[in-house]
Amino acid sequence: MKLNGIIGLSITLLILSGCWNSREINELSISIAIGIDKTERGYRITHQILNPKAISTKIYTNETPIILFSEEGENVFSIIRQNTAEFPRKIYNSHVRMVVFGEDMARNGIQDVLDFLLRDHEFRTDFYFAIAKGTTASEVLSILTPLEFIPGIRLYNSLENSESYLGITQSVDILDLVQCIISDGKNPALPGIEITTGEKGSDTLDVLTTVSGKKGLKYIDMGVFKDDKLIGWLSEDESKGFNYIVGNVKNNIEYTHYNEKDQITYEIIDSAKKITTSVVNQKPSLLVEIRVKANIGAVDGYFDIMKKENESMVVNLLENRLQEFCESALRKAQTELHSDIFGFGEVIHVKYPKLWKEIKSNWSVEFSRLPVEFDVTVELNKTGEISKSVFTKEES
Repeated sequence: MKLNGIIGLSITLLILSGCWNSREINELSISIAIGIDKTERGYRITHQILNPKAISTKIYTNETPIILFSEEGENVFSIIRQNTAEFPRKIYNSHVRMVVFGEDMARNGIQDVLDFLLRDHEFRTDFYFAIAKGTTASEVLSILTPLEFIPGIRLYNSLENSESYLGITQSVDILDLVQCIISDGKNPALPGIEITTGEKGSDTLDVLTTVSGKKGLKYIDMGVFKDDKLIGWLSEDESKGFNYIVGNVKNNIEYTHYNEKDQITYEIIDSAKKITTSVVNQKPSLLVEIRVKANIGAVDGYFDIMKKENESMVVNLLENRLQEFCESALRKAQTELHSDIFGFGEVIHVKYPKLWKEIKSNWSVEFSRLPVEFDVTVELNKTGEISKSVFTKEES
């Protein structure tokens, strides 16, 4: 069931039951997304709240589908509670789909916020996290988006789609995030979201009826953490490499060039990884095996995919491309960020617990010089209904 339907059903059930936890529906404001920014006073919490007038099918209105409500304070708990005195209805957080951290907030550390979100009984554990890259969370939540009526739900759906079909993001819920932070051998990575440029801001209703020229939202890159603090970013290609290494790619599109004219488009239909470790002279090393199944989606140019030598070449081109992604992600993590976001430390911990006990206190340094070898194998599943372009002219 679509999230919109779930929310609508929840509202209906609340109305039919007369109350929820002794509160009538007209006393609640349903929060869909929360933005958390760092300020001089402490924090700014921004709620993206459903506007019941705008989402009702029985009432015509030109109002926006969401209402933003922000409040500042010294700690998250006091701000959330203070909202009760400032906002006309109690903010109901059980339907929160996204929590967005401002980049400054993420760089200062997110541990205290996560502690609150885990303790508060209203928050479920199935919402996702993102980082407002180069901007504030409140700015991100202020932008309306076309197609999806409620921006917070659009962010949630787009994150899942970006993970499934592009391989450049990763959906992380609060349990996964906390587990990475407290883990002995793995650091978190969260997707970044940026505001795309446009002629005008998209915080008014006209974005829903305008095709272009407005600001929008786009998932981009992965934010790398050390413990609970953001320390840097992976590029798009490096983010792809990260997702292949951790086994997070199932469907994806990749491109390679045979020459200046011929481009080959692949549809990745499955991907799996296996990480093994060995120890020589008390020094660990790893082998990351990545197995990919792919179809040929398109061929730009006159390349004949059915020739035996060409089929092998097409496989090798993709294998080399994916190898480059993985090596670039590892290089950035080891030489610039010194953060094990791949969970290599966990692999060593499981197989060699005594060795791990000796090296874990200095794992950032050990990880930076850890030998890692990649073995990428591509299996070509389908080449399409035609072998080469129908526009190719046969030589007479």
